[in-house]
Amino acid sequence: MTDSFSQTAKGKAEIAAKPGKLTPGLKTLLGMVGDKATIADLKVKLPQVPEDKLTAALDRLVADGYLQRVAPPPGPMHSDASLDFTRFISRPVKEPTLHQKQQAEATIASIRTSRKAGYQVNILNRPAKRIEPRAGGDKYTVLIIDADEANALLMARALLLAKFDTRAASKREEIVGQLNRQPPPDAVAMDIDLPDVGGLELLGRLREHPIYKTIPVVIMTAKVEHDDVVAALAFGANGFLTKPIRPEALLESVRAVLGL
Repeated sequence: MTDSFSQTAKGKAEIAAKPGKLTPGLKTLLGMVGDKATIADLKVKLPQVPEDKLTAALDRLVADGYLQRVAPPPGPMHSDASLDFTRFISRPVKEPTLHQKQQAEATIASIRTSRKAGYQVNILNRPAKRIEPRAGGDKYTVLIIDADEANALLMARALLLAKFDTRAASKREEIVGQLNRQPPPDAVAMDIDLPDVGGLELLGRLREHPIYKTIPVVIMTAKVEHDDVVAALAFGANGFLTKPIRPEALLESVRAVLGL
């Protein structure tokens, strides 16, 4: 379901009011919606709530004037329709150059390994200064692309507790939808073992895309062989974390690639 919601003026006034007119549960949901959220976003934040109950609560907030439905933006996210990820995701991917592979090998040579945490390439391309949020304001959004639902929820909760907004996708259709969404996320945390999308190929396409080529990507994966790490770094990953991932390791990596 792709419905998006945002707070109305009445909803913002309710958030500011203490205690307000809504029940605590509905007020919490209203606060989670903020300026914009989809049902998919809210399901990540409230995994214990059945979808039918979540939908009913949102419908009630809309009916009472606290929320409004947001129409999806028309057309692709770029003036050139060929850059819509619906098409872009199927484009051939350029193999990493010899120089990129050599750089990846050089990075691997300096990695500290641990039986507990595996490879951890913390930062390859730390920005010289803080990257500003693409949506404006002071809140950053991280897109989690992972078919492992348990890991995605664990990472999303850690990011939410650290005051990040999160989006999530696991299947091809969801991934395309999130990559076409405006504004783009500020960082991507993704697995390379995806069931219906080649993870490395997707990373390569991100690095060829005019928008996503500058958005930092942290890889989260159970693949720990030397060649897997080299391939991910050569294709343009900014960080590499092996599962099981400590939430604080992902937070450290995300903060660093954003210059925080």
